Formats: sequence, C-alpha cells, structure tokens
Amino acid sequence: MDSSFGRRRVGAKRGRAAIALLAAALVVGSSAGAVLAQDPPTTIENIKVAGAGPVLTLDVTKSGDLVSVNTIILTQGSLVRHDANGKPQLEMAESITTSEDGKTVTIKLKPGLLYSDGTPVTSADIKVAVDRQIVDATSNKIFVNSVESADVIDDLTAQLNLKYPDPDLWNGLSARAIALNPAEQVLNDPDYFIHPVSAGPYMVTEFTPNSTIHLAANPNYVGGPMVVQGIDIVYVPDLSSKVLQLATGALDFAWDLPIAAKDSFPPEVKQFIVNVGGANTLYLQMDPAGKAGDKFSDPRVRQAMSLAIDRQAIADKAFLGLVSPLTSFWYDCGPELCPPGMLPNGGVQDIEAAKALMAEAGVTSIDAEMLVSSTRGGWKEAATLVAADLAKIGVNLTVSPVDEATWNGATANDNFEAIYNGGASSPQITMSSWIGDGFSAIHSGYTKIADHDKVVALIEQMAQELDPVKRLALMTQVQEFARETMPMIPIVDRIALDGTRLPDGVLSVAQLTPGYMILQTQAEQAAGKAAGQP
Repeated sequence: MDSSFGRRRVGAKRGRAAIALLAAALVVGSSAGAVLAQDPPTTIENIKVAGAGPVLTLDVTKSGDLVSVNTIILTQGSLVRHDANGKPQLEMAESITTSEDGKTVTIKLKPGLLYSDGTPVTSADIKVAVDRQIVDATSNKIFVNSVESADVIDDLTAQLNLKYPDPDLWNGLSARAIALNPAEQVLNDPDYFIHPVSAGPYMVTEFTPNSTIHLAANPNYVGGPMVVQGIDIVYVPDLSSKVLQLATGALDFAWDLPIAAKDSFPPEVKQFIVNVGGANTLYLQMDPAGKAGDKFSDPRVRQAMSLAIDRQAIADKAFLGLVSPLTSFWYDCGPELCPPGMLPNGGVQDIEAAKALMAEAGVTSIDAEMLVSSTRGGWKEAATLVAADLAKIGVNLTVSPVDEATWNGATANDNFEAIYNGGASSPQITMSSWIGDGFSAIHSGYTKIADHDKVVALIEQMAQELDPVKRLALMTQVQEFARETMPMIPIVDRIALDGTRLPDGVLSVAQLTPGYMILQTQAEQAAGKAAGQP
C-alpha cells in the first residue's frame, strides 16, 4: 500500500468521516487550538515517519542522535515526559520530592505499572538506569551530573543522592537520560536493547540497527491506548526524495525537511517550525593528538574564526530569516540566565580584527575538512557560507556532506577536524556538554586545555545555585571563559522544519527540545486535546 490513506485505516464505525471532525490546525508547542473530542475514538492503523537518519541504538547510555533518542523516548519508561511546550511533566513517577538541603530526591512510582511483557515496574529499574548512566554513559551522563548514587527504598520508591542541589534535575529524569527498563533483563541479557520491552507508549516489534524499526502501541502504557497503533520509522537519505514522499503521501510525518522546501507542499501537508532551543555551531577538534593536530589549538585562531563569520547572512540565506544570529553561546533563553553579547564582538563579523588575531597567532593558513550532515535542513547551506567567510582569513575548510550515521560516528569517535553540529537541551546541560565535562567537550579534546577544571567548577557551582542573580553571574563567568577559549563557534539559533499529513492533534513535536515527537492518546482525543497538550 503506497499511499498514506491506505496505511491510515480508521475505526470501522466512523471511517474517514470521523477525521473531518478534527480541528483545522496542528497544535505544536501550544495549548491553544484544541481538537474536537472523539467518542468513540478514531484510531489510525499505521503511520510512516522519516527523520534525519536511521535508528542507531536503543541504549540511552549510547544514544546521541535525534532519531535514536526520540525512539527511546517513545519505547522506554519515562519518569517525566516533556509536553508539547517542552516542559517536563510527571508520567511514571507519582511524585518527586526534594529534601530541604536539596541533596536527597525521593521518587515514588505510580502503583501497578507494567512493561509491555507484563513485568512489573519497580524502583530497582530506576537504580539500574541511574547506575548505568553514571558508570557507562558516553553521551547523556551530563543530564544527571548532579547524581552521585541511587538507592532502592521499597518496591515503588527510589532515592537519588545528589552531590549538590540541582534545579534542572527534572530534565535529566526524562527518558533522554533515564529510560526505565526491567533491571534483571538489562543486567542479564547482553542483547536486550535489540529487543527491549516497553513502559512507554509504543513497543519495539522489529529492529535492525541502522536499518529498519517498527513500533506497535503498548497495551500496558500508563497513558492508556494510543490513537496511532503502529509506526514505521524509516530513513530517506535523499532530501528531495523525502520532500516528494511527504508531498505524495508515502510519508505521514518528516523531521528536518530542507528549509528551501518551505511552502512548496500541497495544502494537505501541514508545515511547522520547531524552535529547538539550541544552537547551530562549528565544532572544532582542538586536541593536538586528535585528527586536526594543532591546527585549531591556538585560542586566538578560534576567536578569529568566530569574528570572521557573518551570522546574519547565514540566518537570512541558509535559514530564510527564520532564525536569529547568535550573540552568545546559547539561544536567547532570557536575560536572567543567558546573557547576550558574550561572543567576540558580540557575534558581529569583523574581518580585520580576525586577520589581526591570525597574525598575532602566527598562522597564515589552515587547510581542513568540515563534516556536515547532508540530511539536516539548512545545515549544508550554512556550512558552505561559513567556509566562504573563513576563507577570507586563510582558514580553508572543505565542506563534506555525509550521511547521518557517518556524521554521528565521526563525532563519537573523534574522527573529524571540524564539524557543523547542533546542540539542544537546557542551558545548564548544554554548558556541561560543550564547555564542562560532557560529550562535546570530551570528544573535541577541550577537556585537556589549561585551567579546564576551573570552568567545570563554575558550571557545577551554577548548577546548584538557586539564587537567580548569582546563577546569572556564574553563567556569565562560564561564557567569559568560553569566549577566551572558544570550545566551539556558535552561529545561529537552531530550528527544524517538519511536516505532517496526519489529522489535526494526532502528532505534536515538543518545542524547546531537540524535537521530541509526541503521539496522541485516546484519552487526549476524547478530551479534545492535541498530543502532549498540557
């Protein structure tokens, strides 16, 4: 069956006429625009969705790419789940309480929770998830940097022992980092994450890493039955083909469409911009023992590269003016936490100042390769513009578009000289990743620079600071350190152009996250609420 109508078979009592009762606008990241209630529920048999790449892993301690992370969130247990506004809400946890000193967090599970195979969900599963993230994680440990250990109190109660109070912990307790699975199965089955059971809305019925995956609705999901009964997640490496498949109905939903395709779809395809809550960056291998050698080891070279880039032109040309040029190391998340103007010259291009810094560093030219994912909307175009700007100061980057798996693998294996990348999470977590002791800092070699321990201490101090004035002062100090050392070069805000052919309200994408997909429950549909609507 080639068309989406063939795949999306609705309940027999209502047929397609029931779909017409849905409201006229897809709700993405907003509580406005609720859909009309459905009684009895209208179900959809199967949908086909495509992201920027294939599902590489279902192990949260190893995941970093959006498609893998999103699939984990859909198919494994979440203590808290982000709603359509990107706010974490209790899901499997009945309560999460914090001691007066902020260093002991007690998590109580809702009673009677079951995995898709009927295994009870217990607090031992929380402990194993936390232990694996602390000990084994290569990607997402930064989400729970504040957690020192976890204890089982009783079958439904776990205790987290924190190194310091952490006002951002709920983001870390989402399935992006702490995905719940049966403890015994995880510990005793080395192939568990090829065939996991589920406490999320969907369960995995077929999975070959880097190839195919099919999901089916989990009959034991705490949120109740789902509107969509099955999901095929596919990889369409050619962007033109992905646009065509969405336009003709071979796909029901697509992440990361080419920005240039905006407004080119037929009216039955609803397009929307996801404000990812992150930044596009040029990420540099600065470890002299790494692939780039000492090409980018001098911080003055990195400062000069930042000064050479015309961020406004990239925002206008690569992203059609839909994003803002960055002035700091993070998107505009409010002056109480994210001070503006922290980049050299406030992020405004200054070629002469850049040339002067290159001369001061004694560097006349650099030749290197810049990898970029070929399937992220606007990224290849932006990388090309960045390369043209940098050539003006003698930094000659050859832009190499590669498939998503190659791009992710290059990052994880330190196999790059420069890479056009994107970060998205809370400011605190991202600072840990880029500048502290997290994934990006480790894989760029930034953790080896002089005085790195000082900025790690600042980030940890910021993470536990509850006074907003003091927290802002610490964030400012962190970014002042980053401006001098330039661990990466922030360029523009991060967005994604997505599109769907699904009926209104069935699918949302959480704003201010990397773009987590949320599917509607039958309870939400009956209440006239879109997927993930608070």
